[in-house]
Amino acid sequence: MRWFAAITFCILLSMFLHRCSAQSCNSNAAASVASSGTEDDFSWLDRVKVGYDGGFVIASQGNVDLNASRDPYRLKINGWGQLRHTVTDLSPPSRDLNQLQLKRGRLVFSGNAFNPNFHYFIQLDARSTNGDDVRLLDYYLDYDVGNDQLGLAPGTLTFRTGKYKVPFSMSRWLSGRDFEFADRSVASIFFDVNRSFAWGLHGKNERLGVPIFWDAALFNGLVTGGAETGSSGTLDDNFAYSGRVRAYPIGDWGDENLADFECHDRLAMRVGAGFAASTIDRFGTTEFNRLRVVDSGATLSTLLPATVSGYDVSLYAVDTSIKYRGWSSSFEYYFRTVSAVRGAAIDELFDHGFWYQLGKFIVPGKLQLATRWSRVQGDSGTLGGRDQCAEELAASLAWYFRRNQAKLVVDMTHVDGAPISSQALDISPGNHGWLFRSQIQFSF
Repeated sequence: MRWFAAITFCILLSMFLHRCSAQSCNSNAAASVASSGTEDDFSWLDRVKVGYDGGFVIASQGNVDLNASRDPYRLKINGWGQLRHTVTDLSPPSRDLNQLQLKRGRLVFSGNAFNPNFHYFIQLDARSTNGDDVRLLDYYLDYDVGNDQLGLAPGTLTFRTGKYKVPFSMSRWLSGRDFEFADRSVASIFFDVNRSFAWGLHGKNERLGVPIFWDAALFNGLVTGGAETGSSGTLDDNFAYSGRVRAYPIGDWGDENLADFECHDRLAMRVGAGFAASTIDRFGTTEFNRLRVVDSGATLSTLLPATVSGYDVSLYAVDTSIKYRGWSSSFEYYFRTVSAVRGAAIDELFDHGFWYQLGKFIVPGKLQLATRWSRVQGDSGTLGGRDQCAEELAASLAWYFRRNQAKLVVDMTHVDGAPISSQALDISPGNHGWLFRSQIQFSF
C-alpha cells in the first residue's frame, strides 16, 4: 500500500502549502483574480474536507471544477485487524496448534460518487492462512433509487450489486469487529451461506413506529464467494435467493451490535428472521462439494451415491438479541432441509441447530464476561437414518480499551465432534477437545 500512503501524503502536503501560500499572498492573488476573471487553480482545495469521522475522510462539497460533475464526492478509509494466538488440545488424530495468526487484516474504502445516492464499498482482506496474498473480499455499489428517483426518504429503497454478504443470518450480518468471542460459533458456520455475486434490494421502514430493516437478493449460490463464472467456471446455472428482516421493537438499541456499552436502564430488543434457497447440480462443484453433514463434518457429496445429479436446499433462521443494565444476550436458531434428491431414493434430510450467548460487564464498558452454547443436530450424516449431534461450549473474557475499536479477548472453547471445516475458527471436521484463543483487535 505504499502508493496509497504516498498519494495521501501528497494531497495533505498540497493543501498545507496552498493555505500557507494563500495567507502570504492574499493581495497578489486578489489582484490576479480581478484581472483574469478566473479563480486560482487550487482554490478548490479550500472546499475539500479532510479529517476523521468514523474513518479517515476526504470529502468535497461539490462546487469544485475538476472537469467532472459538481455533485458531492466522498471517500472514507477504514482499517482493522485481529492478531490471534491459538493453542489447541484435541483428541488424536487431530493435530494440535500453537500459533500466532493474523486472522483478519482489513482495509476498507467507502463513500459516494457522482451524487450522494451512489455509494460504493470496497474491502481488502489479508490473513496468515493466505500467506502474503491480499484478496478483494467485498465490492459493491448501492444506488438509493427510492430517494433519487421516487422522492422517498433516504434508505427506503436501495439497489445493490456486487460481491457481498448474502442476507440470511444475524451471525453473518455481524462484523467480525463486533464479536464478544474471538470468532463465530460452530453452528453459525455450519449453516452459513457467506458471500456471493448478487443483485439485491434493501431498505428500511418506520411507518409502524418500529424501525424495520429488510434485504433481499438473487445470487450465484451458497458460499460461492468470488468463484470463477462463465463457461469455464465451476458454478451451476441455478441462481439462489435469500432475504432477511430485522426490527427493533423495544428501546434504543445503541451503537454497538452485541455488547451493552451504554448499560441500558430500559430493555432494548432486536429480532430478525431470514431464509435462503437454491437448486444445486453436480456439475457445479463449487456448491455441490460445499455442504457438510452432522456430525462427522464430511461433505454431503461424499455420502451421496454417484447416480445423484442434484438436489434442492433451503435454510431458515430466526434470532433475537437483548441489552439491559450491562447484560447482553443473543440467540439464533437455524433449520436446513435437503430435498428433491435426483438420481437416488433418498428422503428429505433435516438438520437444525442454534447458538446462544450471554454477556455481562463486570466493569462497565471495560471488562466483560461471556458464555456461549452452540449445537447442531440432524440426520444428514446418515442420509436420513438417524439423528446425530455436535456441541460447542465456550467462555470468554474481554477487556475493551476503546469499545470495539481496541480490545483484548481471551476465550476457551470445547468442541464435541465438530461438523465444520473452518480456518477462521481453527476447527476441522470431527475435532474433539479444547481451543484456547487470545486475540488483540484494533480498528480505525
